[in-house]
Amino acid sequence: MNVRFLWAVWTAVLAAALSACGGGGTASVASVPAASGPVELAAIVTRVEPYQPPAPERLRSAHLKRATPASKAERPAPFLVKLPTAAARLPVNIRRGPGVPVQVGIAREVAATSSRAAMARALKWRHGPSQDSAAVSFTSQGAAGLRLGLVVRKLPADAVVRGYVQGADTAFEIPARDILDAIRRNRDAGDVSEAAQTYWTPLVDSEEVTLEIALPPGLPADALDVTVPRLSHLQVKASDLNTAKIGQAGTCEVDVNCVADADNSSRATARMVFTVNGGSYLCTGTLLNDSTSSSTPYFLSANHCIPTQTAASSLITYWFYRSTSCNSGTLNAGYRVLYSGATLLYATSATDTSFMKLNEAAPDGVVFAGWSVDAPAMGTDVASVHHPEGDLQKYSHGSVSAFANCSVVDASDSFSCTGDNSSSATFVNASWTSGTTEAGSSGTGLFAAGSGNRYLIGQLYGGSASCDIPSGTSWYGRFDKAYFGGLSRWLSPAGAAQAVTPRTAVYRFYNTTTGAHFFTSSSAERDWVIATYPSFNYEGVAFYAYGSQVAGSSPVYRFYNTRTGRHFYTISVAERDHVLATWPEFAYEGPNWYAQEASGGDAAPVYRFYNAGTTSHFYTINAAEKDWVVQSYPSWRLEGIGYYAWTTQ
Repeated sequence: MNVRFLWAVWTAVLAAALSACGGGGTASVASVPAASGPVELAAIVTRVEPYQPPAPERLRSAHLKRATPASKAERPAPFLVKLPTAAARLPVNIRRGPGVPVQVGIAREVAATSSRAAMARALKWRHGPSQDSAAVSFTSQGAAGLRLGLVVRKLPADAVVRGYVQGADTAFEIPARDILDAIRRNRDAGDVSEAAQTYWTPLVDSEEVTLEIALPPGLPADALDVTVPRLSHLQVKASDLNTAKIGQAGTCEVDVNCVADADNSSRATARMVFTVNGGSYLCTGTLLNDSTSSSTPYFLSANHCIPTQTAASSLITYWFYRSTSCNSGTLNAGYRVLYSGATLLYATSATDTSFMKLNEAAPDGVVFAGWSVDAPAMGTDVASVHHPEGDLQKYSHGSVSAFANCSVVDASDSFSCTGDNSSSATFVNASWTSGTTEAGSSGTGLFAAGSGNRYLIGQLYGGSASCDIPSGTSWYGRFDKAYFGGLSRWLSPAGAAQAVTPRTAVYRFYNTTTGAHFFTSSSAERDWVIATYPSFNYEGVAFYAYGSQVAGSSPVYRFYNTRTGRHFYTISVAERDHVLATWPEFAYEGPNWYAQEASGGDAAPVYRFYNAGTTSHFYTINAAEKDWVVQSYPSWRLEGIGYYAWTTQ
């Protein structure tokens, strides 16, 4: 196995029969129809207040970086790829209607960089003392913005990917580790398509963008396998949607800065841009507080916007995307953008819920919205802050007027709603007395008034409401139903130990020389391996476990084979003792992380295979990969479940 086949069998061959790789991959808990067990009443939190942290921790992420004249002079001469102007103007809002995100960009195929051989011809390497670099300039004539789709099959962990407009003095710069982590999340969620191996770059406001790849000097040519088979051609600049007008927000919409009580909701609301198979779309989402006010960036939107981990990985969020003052029509210069996507935790069409954790900390000044799981009542005062047509934030105010169950009725994503009583209905309708909702508002939160604050009680699915139809419907998926269906495990964790002791990432490496994998829960050891051993390709987070023992957990023991240089992991005390007594070449390194020996809570099974021909073991936490190995590789015999770990923190 090599990095080009992250989800092929990891054939880590050891000389001793007990030699093994000890890990797997993360799998997002998406499309969860219900909680994995009965909800503990003692753990239920019925209302959480909004929270504004003093200063969120900053995390490493894709970011804009100011380039110096010296760095610009060192840029390699790019290979030029130009896509001609389309015969007719590219269509805008191709998919449109209730329950459908606004489409603002389309895919364009790029034959010149679509294969490994073609990309190799395009990359003209410039060799320097600190890096080898090469660049390709992509132009899609007539585009107001571009995103490049990088299909990554092999990328050294210490590489850097940059993007910039020719002649500009800024560039986005992305560490390869971020890219590998994003792709790993996609594949661990069970997506084996090319889309899951695609990393969508930050959006650049230009018809041209140059992709630069920088590698440590002296790496062989086969260390890299990255292609760009398509790009997303956007119709408007990412930063100018308020003036470029994808589809101008209706004249009845109310500027959020014209409303006195909307500030908390406004600071919790973000405009979303995401890309799926080259098409780019707009929706709205809300940052949610949890019962411990931990500042974890939990983010709620609609399932019809973000139904998969692959879509979540492409997510860009725009914060404080509002006017400078009431009806100024001018974009607030202090708006902020997060480029690093999200980890999908829970997604279901039953309430049109998509619940994520952003992959970087929320910007300073945000508010984590409060929420309530009290069943909404007819006539409840409600409001919504949203980005209709991707425009600056608007505010709608009204009341709950109906309850229903809603579902998709045909391939065009049209949906219908059938009235139901308030106890069993999964959707609630808001009737507006000011403002309305439009395309682009999808996923926005519905806030009910109470105790001097507003509390989120749902997220927008869609409806017929508009400025032309002020009495039309705006159906929201009920937050209380989604909470009891699964969101409670993150927003009000039942286990005190979990709240006190967060899980830690277990990182995975692939040794290109031996074909073995190495796992560590130490970020310091991870960084040391990256810096010291170039043959170890960093593949990102494998899964999550505990760094110290908590109730119900057991240590996973690590051994080092002094003869082969490989590691072995086991949770079994009996197996640990057998190795100590029988295999003197295995040096015992002690517990490395803590997992569960039995099922329980939200722990996921880590499956164990044995290959008699190579006397080696293989482990995976991904059920889809387990099934694929069973079907495709008869030499690997499924032995059952090795232990239980976690797919999220």
